[in-house]
Amino acid sequence: MAMLRSSWVEIDLAALRHNVALVRDRVGPEVRIVAVVKSDGFGCGAARTGQAAIAGGADAVAVGDPRDVQAIRGAGVEAPILLYASTLPEAAAEVAALGATVTIHDAASLEAFAALNRPLDAYMKVETGLGRLGVNPDEWAGAFAAVDQARGLRLTGIYTHLNAPEDPDAIKRQIAAFQDACRAAEAAGLKDFTRMVASSHVVLGYPELDYDAVNTGRLLFGLVEGAWSGMAPARPVIAAVKSRVIQVKEFPAGSYVGFLGGGSLEQPTRLAVLPIGFGDGFNHQPPLGEALIEGRRAPVVGRRGIEHTVIDVSGVPDVRIGSETVFLGPQGADRIDGAELAGWLGLPQFELLPRLARTLPRVYLD
Repeated sequence: MAMLRSSWVEIDLAALRHNVALVRDRVGPEVRIVAVVKSDGFGCGAARTGQAAIAGGADAVAVGDPRDVQAIRGAGVEAPILLYASTLPEAAAEVAALGATVTIHDAASLEAFAALNRPLDAYMKVETGLGRLGVNPDEWAGAFAAVDQARGLRLTGIYTHLNAPEDPDAIKRQIAAFQDACRAAEAAGLKDFTRMVASSHVVLGYPELDYDAVNTGRLLFGLVEGAWSGMAPARPVIAAVKSRVIQVKEFPAGSYVGFLGGGSLEQPTRLAVLPIGFGDGFNHQPPLGEALIEGRRAPVVGRRGIEHTVIDVSGVPDVRIGSETVFLGPQGADRIDGAELAGWLGLPQFELLPRLARTLPRVYLD
């Protein structure tokens, strides 16, 4: 692989299509799949992942950044795009011009989009228990009535984000509230709108809540963790993080090595330097984990620099300049998976892996 910078992340688009197919098998042919590729496709590129999700059988995509809408449309994707709430009311006209379905999440966003007096599809997000964005229950009747009266504004869906999927009683309370919201919409004269509550954990744990559409994200990217990860054989889209050695150097016992925090080496040590560091999304201070090099495990030592990581290759005699080193993914008969890497670094892989994908040069596998 000829690259000016010899560190990269491998993005497996075939895995994304595979995971969309998994969701399709679970929800059936009648439920729409809204593939969530927010935050620049969880760091993997909104345009490429949006294309792959639609090619894999998703009916639409959802994002939270207007720039992601532009990237996906620029890649030629014509499928519907749902834009989650992320913009100010004064940007309503520019948001409407993106060609996405907008989100109404409060009175200010409703007023701004209604004032455009132009044809515009919208979903309304309702607050049912997460305590974040969403129209509050005491505002539902007035909000739905205002949508019904607005010229050009067409409510095509109602959705919510459910809290605490590990607690069935909490889910039951939130679903009761969501059903109240849908009844309030119907009482205001609205009909034929999509009902959507099932993000990844809900798709896995509550099949009765698939309703008309599901909006799965972390499941599609293979980023479901803990007990949830065993509920569907999703493949990791962020498949590997790799680098190549740019220096190998011998240090005698007693050598002062600054990145060890001022200590000295207790025995002769052979160290390899890689051009990847905490500026790419890793952590700075220990614990730092291991890497695979020449088919064997080597510990990361000292503190990471912003652009460099050092590993102890004393037990790996074949290491040389250019040796491929794996921080995530397989090499030889071994593998470092996302859960192991995240466990070493003390971060959820749902946080760590998209950060690495976002900052490193991307190599797409297909």
